[in-house]
Amino acid sequence: MTPRPGRGERPAAPGARRGGPAHDEVRDLRPRLGDPGFLVPERKARIDQVVANRTRTLTVVMEAFCDPQNVNAVLRTCEAFGIQDLHVVEGVMKPFDRNKKVSQNADKWLDVHRWKTTRECLGHLRAQGYAIYATHLDEGSRPLGALSFAGKVALVFGNEHRGVSAEALAMADARYAIPMVGFVQSLNVSVAAAISIAHAVGRRLAERGRHGDLEEAEAAALRERFYVLAVKQRARITKAEAVEARRARTGGSARRGST
Repeated sequence: MTPRPGRGERPAAPGARRGGPAHDEVRDLRPRLGDPGFLVPERKARIDQVVANRTRTLTVVMEAFCDPQNVNAVLRTCEAFGIQDLHVVEGVMKPFDRNKKVSQNADKWLDVHRWKTTRECLGHLRAQGYAIYATHLDEGSRPLGALSFAGKVALVFGNEHRGVSAEALAMADARYAIPMVGFVQSLNVSVAAAISIAHAVGRRLAERGRHGDLEEAEAAALRERFYVLAVKQRARITKAEAVEARRARTGGSARRGST
């Protein structure tokens, strides 16, 4: 008499023994975490569209920000405009800390790189072929609209009170300012970042013909990563998959050791 499947178990495929090759084949057909089968088609299509518009050739450097809310606001802007990499140079004040209400969870979709010094951060970016544009208001600054974004560019935004550091200015390929016609001569740093990023994306479209530019292998890896992040119960699913994998290994060892 064939035993009935227990609670929560799937019936075995016809002719398959539990634990045998046919059963393993059926088990392998189940969707795994990161498989788009976990997502409704609309969510998968949205993720695919987002990845198609992602870039790593435009990046942002946030240098020694005092207010973590400003950092989170910039994270939200970067995610909205498809910038995948951000660089945070830690200051002497309160270190960067995520704030879900301000960032709207934008940081979970991004790669945030932390640095101890400006020299180390900008030196790394220069070695990777980025032109470094630092926000700074002085006579030698160029208007934002005069800059080219045809190549790889890193936009540097400085501390809310002191602005960008002397070290950043010395390493910059260009200093720029956002033209203003009112009495106010400065903007909140998160607002300045939003204006700069929006302009940069527009210039990239005009000069390059596109904004998103990930290589296919990199885009595929990012899609899979986003598929996982989009699953709300991913922690429970991951735990269940680990338990199942452990049981499969234990059962396989037992079968190999039997005579």
